[in-house]
Amino acid sequence: MAGNFFTDISEDDKRTNVLSTISSPVWSDGSATLTAFYTSSVQSGSSGNYYYDIYNKAGSDSTRQVQFAVAYGHIEGSGSLSTSDGNNPSKAIYRQFRNICLQNPTSGTRFNFDGSSGGKTAGSRFEAEDIFVINVNRARYREKIDPGNWELHLSGSVQAKGAIGSTSNIIKLIDDSESTSDSTVKSSQRVFNIVSGSIAGGSTSIKTSGAAQSDGTNGSYGQFYPELGLMVLNAQAVSASLEVSGSSGIKLTRSGGANNNTSFELVEALQPDENGTGYFRARREEQIKSSHYFCRVTSDQYNYSQNPTYFTGSNAELQNPSFVQDPKAYITTVGLYNNNNELLAVAKLSQPLLKSKDREAVIKVRLDF
Repeated sequence: MAGNFFTDISEDDKRTNVLSTISSPVWSDGSATLTAFYTSSVQSGSSGNYYYDIYNKAGSDSTRQVQFAVAYGHIEGSGSLSTSDGNNPSKAIYRQFRNICLQNPTSGTRFNFDGSSGGKTAGSRFEAEDIFVINVNRARYREKIDPGNWELHLSGSVQAKGAIGSTSNIIKLIDDSESTSDSTVKSSQRVFNIVSGSIAGGSTSIKTSGAAQSDGTNGSYGQFYPELGLMVLNAQAVSASLEVSGSSGIKLTRSGGANNNTSFELVEALQPDENGTGYFRARREEQIKSSHYFCRVTSDQYNYSQNPTYFTGSNAELQNPSFVQDPKAYITTVGLYNNNNELLAVAKLSQPLLKSKDREAVIKVRLDF
């Protein structure tokens, strides 16, 4: 029988370390949009003092997964669910994310929501004392959230407050990556303003820019850090925008001596609006290195099979006598080996490929890293 068990791949048939960028939905099961948001009673009793994990399915569903977490931070520790002298959870949250997001912060540094590029204007009057944080689960966003490709709706009319069907304010938040050329804080971490707008129809439509939003008394809506999977919201601006007839959709209780649950205010604002629909749409972006191998199968190669059904009898005679002069086989799998004949990777064909002395083939194998 003509043919080899192993065939060398020439250097001309190798194309390695090809870099490509792909975009895909952030949420579990390939979902592009979350329309319902669930918490866990178990988690709420432990780390719930600091943050709430948000799930894509109800607690009775064993397949549910954490999609992101929400938290409230106050520079002095107000608004926490539990209190202890000098160590309130909201103080820890504010300082933790200040250290993560801001360059060289001091004990008095505050988030600056002035609406300029990256919120870097010195002496701004929009240095916030409190923030809401949306922290997307790392397994969801992987390398980074795709700038200009997410949209979040917050509503002042929520199920938990029995207000579905009533008049409410709804704000639609996106980032301003499509309209700014200055997004760099440092090479590994970019920051964009969070603004009101929409990405419906596949294009970004900004309703109010960060600078215009800052012309009011509450500052811009916040800042977005794509490489960190973080959206840091200006609590005061969001609360004011969700106000309905003098009643705030998000209640900011800035009290250091009482048990408050301000983090859960944002959980409620995520819930279905007056139309009965919640909305958080996002895509992730990641770079993948690929190697391509062109496996060439000439006419005299791989025309026989090692499958036991190919042979018969104790002498291993061919099951089909015509295969003596005109052998045929089907290629279903390609294995890649190193120089020691150790199997490194296996590629499966989408369907069996007929091989005979009258047929040749080139099979392209791609490995993604």
